Amino acid sequence: MSTTHPDATVAGHSADSAPPRLRSDAQANLGRILCSAREVFAAHGLDATLADVARHAGVGVGTVYRRFSSKDELIQALFDNHCAEIESVAAAAGDIANAWDGLLFFVETMAGRMADNRGFGDLLMDARFESDTFTRARSSIFGHTAVLVDRAKEQGSLRADFDVKDIPLLMQMIKAAQRFGGDEAPDAYRRLLGFVTDGLCSSRTGHCELPVPPLTEQQLDRVLHRYKSGPSC
Repeated sequence: MSTTHPDATVAGHSADSAPPRLRSDAQANLGRILCSAREVFAAHGLDATLADVARHAGVGVGTVYRRFSSKDELIQALFDNHCAEIESVAAAAGDIANAWDGLLFFVETMAGRMADNRGFGDLLMDARFESDTFTRARSSIFGHTAVLVDRAKEQGSLRADFDVKDIPLLMQMIKAAQRFGGDEAPDAYRRLLGFVTDGLCSSRTGHCELPVPPLTEQQLDRVLHRYKSGPSC
């Protein structure tokens, strides 16, 4: 009696010898899903749904669920390498002899990554998204930055009342500024970063030069018009 599945014969192949065409199709779908998820999460953050990813990829949402049982599983697949990268950035910042320069390097690099990828910012700043990898990465980043903050205070460059637990507060402020500027003023957050880092100095004889000019009237009008209808997700 034949054991071939009635639906499995394609171009002379049986279920026991899965047809290469189906394997390549499945691989192509996976590639589209991952590419689309990167773009969707980068543009809209991790509140985007698997249905959003499927729509962007041009596949049915069932196709996405066949590859990933949940959004958390897809997030894990996408962001493991990002977490390892930020761990490396935090470690490299700690190796800079001038701890103030190291702290600025870390904060500015983190802010730049968050500007490029809203989903990555959500992952770092939102404990809803948990896995062993993400928990370990957050712990490692916290450890590196705690040493960096202590060194900067010991060297006298960072105000004494700053605490490493203030860094998430700082990053949330930057994240809010990035969402405020949106596509209309994507670099506006860098002015906020300039104001904030000026305030972190233990002492100064003058203000640091801000890295970007203020918003133009046209940019501000577009930003405020967008907020009249509610900020984008």
